[in-house]
Amino acid sequence: MVYLWNCFIRMARVKARLIALKAHLIRKIKAGSFESPTCAFLDTKLKTLNLRYHTFARALKLIQDRKLERIIETGTSRFGGTNCAGDGCSSLIFTDYINNYGGKFYSVDIDKQALLNAQRDLKPGFKNAHFICSDSVEFLHNFSESIDFLYLDSYDFEVTNPLASQKHHLLEVQAAYSKLHKNSVIMIDDCMLPRGGKGKLAIDFLIKKGWRILIKGYQVILVQN
Repeated sequence: MVYLWNCFIRMARVKARLIALKAHLIRKIKAGSFESPTCAFLDTKLKTLNLRYHTFARALKLIQDRKLERIIETGTSRFGGTNCAGDGCSSLIFTDYINNYGGKFYSVDIDKQALLNAQRDLKPGFKNAHFICSDSVEFLHNFSESIDFLYLDSYDFEVTNPLASQKHHLLEVQAAYSKLHKNSVIMIDDCMLPRGGKGKLAIDFLIKKGWRILIKGYQVILVQN
C-alpha cells in the first residue's frame, strides 16, 4: 500500500511539472520566441503546445545555424506518423529537414517493424535518410564518421526500473563520444519522467565532461559552446 501511494505521489509531481512546463511554453509562444525558418516542418507534425515543440524548434535552428549535416537518432518513431502527439515523430521531422536543407540522417532501432512504420509515413522520394536495424550502442561504437547532432530516445523508460533505460543512454553517449566535436549538439528525450527520466546518467556524464544544458524541459539539449 505504501509503495502504491509513493508511486501516486511521484506521478502527481510529474503531472504538476508537465502542467507548469506547458504554461511556460504558452508564454514563450506568445512572446514570439519560436520564430524559425525551419518551424514549417515542425508545424505539420506537432502542435505548438506539444511538450516537445520548443526543443525540436530549437534543435532544428541549431542544426541550421551551426551547419550540422550528420544527424543520428537512437529509437525510431515506432508508430510512424500516427502518434506525433505522443512520441514526437522525430524520424519524420529530421527526414523532412534534410530533404529541404541537406545533410544525412541515420535512425537506429533494434525493432525492424518500428523502422518499417517510420519509412511508411515518410514523404515520397525521401533521400539521405538511412534506417538501420541494430543495437544502438553497437551502431554508435562502429560509426566511422563524425556526429554533428545526436538524438537519444531508445530503450523505453520504466518507473519501477529506471536504471535500465538510464544506463543504456549513458552507454550510447559513451559509444558516440569520440565522434562528437566542439559544435556537436545532443538532445535527449523523456527527461521529465521520474528519477531524472532517460537522460539522468548521460547528462551527469556530459556535464562532468564540460558540456552544459542549453534547454531543460521534457527534452534536454546539451552543447559544449
